[in-house]
Amino acid sequence: MAWQREDRFAYENFLEKHKIILAFFILLFVCLSIRLFYLQIVKGNKYKAISEQQRLHNTNEYAPRGVIYSSDNKVLVGNEFAYVALYYPPDGREKISDETLKELGRILGRDIKPKADNGNKYGRVLKLADNLTKEEMFKVREQNLRLRGITVAREPRRVYPIGEASSHVTGYTSEIKAEEIEELSEQGYKPGDYIGRGGIEQTYDGYLQGKSGGWQIEVNARGCRVKASKYVRPEIGAAVYSTINSKIQKAAYDALKNSDSDKGAAVVLDAKTGAVLALVSCPGFDTNKIRRKEYSKYLKDKNLPLFNRTLQALYPPGSIFKVVTFAAAVEVLNLDPSEKVLCTGKFELGDRHYTCWHKPGHGQLDLIHATAQSCNIYFYQLGLRLGVKNLENFSKKFYLGRKTGIDLPNEKRGFVPSPEWKKSNMKMKWLQGDTVIFAIGQGALWVTPLQMAHMMSAIANKGICNKPYAVEKVIDVNGNELYRRKAENGEKIELSERTWSLLHTALLETVESGTGKRCKFKDIKVAGKTGTAQNPQGKDHAWFISYAPADNPEIVLAVIVEHGGGGGVNAVPIGRKIYETYFNIGSETEYNKESAR
Repeated sequence: MAWQREDRFAYENFLEKHKIILAFFILLFVCLSIRLFYLQIVKGNKYKAISEQQRLHNTNEYAPRGVIYSSDNKVLVGNEFAYVALYYPPDGREKISDETLKELGRILGRDIKPKADNGNKYGRVLKLADNLTKEEMFKVREQNLRLRGITVAREPRRVYPIGEASSHVTGYTSEIKAEEIEELSEQGYKPGDYIGRGGIEQTYDGYLQGKSGGWQIEVNARGCRVKASKYVRPEIGAAVYSTINSKIQKAAYDALKNSDSDKGAAVVLDAKTGAVLALVSCPGFDTNKIRRKEYSKYLKDKNLPLFNRTLQALYPPGSIFKVVTFAAAVEVLNLDPSEKVLCTGKFELGDRHYTCWHKPGHGQLDLIHATAQSCNIYFYQLGLRLGVKNLENFSKKFYLGRKTGIDLPNEKRGFVPSPEWKKSNMKMKWLQGDTVIFAIGQGALWVTPLQMAHMMSAIANKGICNKPYAVEKVIDVNGNELYRRKAENGEKIELSERTWSLLHTALLETVESGTGKRCKFKDIKVAGKTGTAQNPQGKDHAWFISYAPADNPEIVLAVIVEHGGGGGVNAVPIGRKIYETYFNIGSETEYNKESAR
């Protein structure tokens, strides 16, 4: 019976091992089931998406950006289409054959040197050549069988009809830089996308961007193209309706460019709303070329064509600041406008000597005529009577030293000096001599042309300060209004009716018989102030700020000509050209050509 016991022991041992093996397979089955459940149910959508991405490749067809219109229904920025030659790997290979490249080069008559990083713009598609003519496009398509994997597509390009004249207000576009991708990717931008740089293109870029489309290409496991399964049509960006008047913009730019200096800025505002009718910085740059190699040339240009002088350049205001000194004197000192001061051409303060621009002197002048003739001696003494604190306070009351809040990028705030600033930064005490030059707009006082137009708008409206803006509305491709500008006014400048009336009279007299008489018209009254700002780097800057018609202002402007000398000589004629364009009147030359400040 011993053998029976041995057989039973062996059988039980076999069963024990069988149970272990069975348990192992059951455990393995459970693990596999859990894994399958995790992959197919829990992560099913994720891996399905990855699989679809590997099976489907999208070609990227860029959408045109939205059109930017002027207020007179002209296209400020539009689009045209250029043809590009693209390569899609037909057999899974990323590299195009040398034979195909040579054949394409022979057809196009140029060397074809594809760059690997261009592939980022079109998915797996490689860009080989751009700016193809229609004839070249047809030749490539005719040789489709010989040029395996090469296709021709349309690519939108920005077009700027008045180019340089509108360059700073419209801005331009360029490809996203590598260092910008991380930040902009959260906003939906991809490598190869074009974004706005400066002006309206930058501020309203989110509206102007269209929705890209393209073909959805199905490939097999080897990466070979099987078929094009779906086409998504690109959708153009929203249309932006600006407040810019193309005729005034062009006239202002041409007038500045043809001036003796050919460098400067002009800002034209609607007096009743704050709408920007023209915003000109000269010299400008050709926005139709800046995407190419011209950009580096502009960067090296000593005339700084890329610099937006209208809202980034800081200048001393010179004599146009006298309107602030005027208002402060009437309000604070209750100044008698008939009170006269003798101008001999010189003014002494301690051991310092200050001069008037009119060296022989103006003789006896009252407030109105001292303003019209821009007499420095009169305003030196007025500044001493007011004191620096009143000058500082009224400067800020007239919105100097802060941004206007215009809907364009990179605006500077300017600067208003004070005794505290001088003590803190220069370790020096404020002197009466500082007050004297402060009163005529010199020293450490800095403003932008936009600020001066903004200030003049407030004067034209007796203290009502309309916030300047460059875009009225944005409309999408379906006609839906995505944005409309809401009226925004700053804090009203509270001055007495007497002060506003006297200031208006003085500005009117400046153009009628004073330093601004070159802007005198037969049937239209213009109120304005000229200025000559001393420039330590060279010849003085020429200023002119004004509004018209004087009795019911419609338009406000500020003009500065860098190194232009006297404001009445070089800045006023530019203002005149702008008024002639706005009021549609012919050029008149019935004014005295005597040198004016």
